[in-house]
Amino acid sequence: MTMPPDRPEPVDLLLDAVGRSDLVDLTHPLVSGMPVWPGHPDFCQTAMSSLARGDASCWHALSLGEHTGTHFDAPSHFVEGGWSIAQAPLGRFFGRMVTIPANGLAPCSAVPADAIVAWEAEHGPIAPGDAVFFHFGWDRFWTAEPEAFLAGWPGLSRGAAELLVERAARIVGSDCLSVDPFGSPDFPAHLTLLGAGILIGENFARLGTLPPVCSLAALPLPIVDGSGSPLRAIAFVPRRE
Repeated sequence: MTMPPDRPEPVDLLLDAVGRSDLVDLTHPLVSGMPVWPGHPDFCQTAMSSLARGDASCWHALSLGEHTGTHFDAPSHFVEGGWSIAQAPLGRFFGRMVTIPANGLAPCSAVPADAIVAWEAEHGPIAPGDAVFFHFGWDRFWTAEPEAFLAGWPGLSRGAAELLVERAARIVGSDCLSVDPFGSPDFPAHLTLLGAGILIGENFARLGTLPPVCSLAALPLPIVDGSGSPLRAIAFVPRRE
């Protein structure tokens, strides 16, 4: 009887990828006073038990919205009957990631579809199942000027969102508070992407440190009926030998 050839276990492949990559944390820390969408609850962390007070252990009560910090929007955020974050297929959270620079864009403006086509002409086509992120450089305001972070951000045009639906992206995101530009009255990017079952990532950090193509792992909390969730997002950047 012929034995099948040895094949690496999936966990071994993952550990190998970790060992051969520089890991970049794309997540803003959760801390009191961090920017939140106007009208959403502030992040609150309250010590309920404290070693400093002589308690047996330390633990905190947390209060936050589903769309606090670095997070995903699920289709149910804008689409009646859309699936919730707890129903998201696990495969959506892992895979190839492309990052498109858009840090020269004026405040409140929108990335046109031809900017994506131009990026593809230089770096190759966006493949079905890619996570596509736009680096506007807006994360520079997160800690230094939180009031500036909450106004004037750029985003995606309807045409750009429609093109990413055609490309069958699995996630589309940016380092801004929303993928729609500041002041958008009808949220065309949200409606287009979430209507096609594409997760939206917002408030990502350090996108400007990434190469055009790398890999992403980003896991949200499985909030039942949740319209979104905070997450921890890590980019796997191949290490130069």
